[in-house]
Amino acid sequence: MFYKMLAMKDIEEFVEFLRTLDVEDFSTSENLYDGKSKESEIRRHNLTVYLKMMKDINPGIMMIGEAPGYKGCRLTGVPFTSEKVLATNPFFCDQGFRFINEKDKLESEQSATIVWNELNALKEKPLIWNIFPFHPFGNKGVYSNRTPNSKELDLGRKILETILGLFPVNKIIAIGRKPESRLLIMGINHVYVRHPANGGKSEFVQGLKKELCPHAMEGNK
Repeated sequence: MFYKMLAMKDIEEFVEFLRTLDVEDFSTSENLYDGKSKESEIRRHNLTVYLKMMKDINPGIMMIGEAPGYKGCRLTGVPFTSEKVLATNPFFCDQGFRFINEKDKLESEQSATIVWNELNALKEKPLIWNIFPFHPFGNKGVYSNRTPNSKELDLGRKILETILGLFPVNKIIAIGRKPESRLLIMGINHVYVRHPANGGKSEFVQGLKKELCPHAMEGNK
C-alpha cells in the first residue's frame, strides 16, 4: 500500500485528504472521517472547526498522542477530546461543535479529561494530534481500543508530515512511546511525556508542566 502525501493548502483540503485514505488493509481500524453517515459528517465538521481554531492561534507547540479512543476522538473527531470536554470546556464552547450522542448521554474519557484539565491553565493552547489519526479497535469491535501496529504507525508518520506543513510548530511533545518511536525515525526533535492512561496521570501532569513554556501559563507575566 502506498499513499502519496501532498502539501496541503488549507484545512478543508487536509480533512478531505484524511477522508479519502483507505485503511481496509488494517482490518481492525476504522477511518473516522470517511463515509456519508451522520457520525462521519460530524467528525469531519468538528475536526475542521478545531483545526481552523488552531490555525487562528498559530500554536508554537504540538502534542502528539497515540490514537483515537472509542469514548473520545472516535466520537468527536478531535484528538484527546471527549463529548463531555467538547460540551463543557470553555475553549470549545459556542464554537459550533456538534455531537453524536444526545446532550444527556455525552461520553466522557479519562485521558481527555486529564489532558484538558491541564490545558485549561494555558493562555496559548498547543495543537493536539495522534500519530495514528484513525481508530484501531480490538476483539470487542469498535467499542474497544488497541495499540496501533507498525504498519498503522508508518501511515500516521506520513500523515504527520502533511499536517506539519500546515502547522510549522517549533516544539513537539510526544505523549507516549508510540508517537515517540515515529518521531525518532523521522529525525524530528521532540520531548517525551508519559501518556496519562493506565496509571500515568501523575507522571503526565508533571512532565507536561515541565515541558510547557512558563510564559504560556495563565497568571505569569
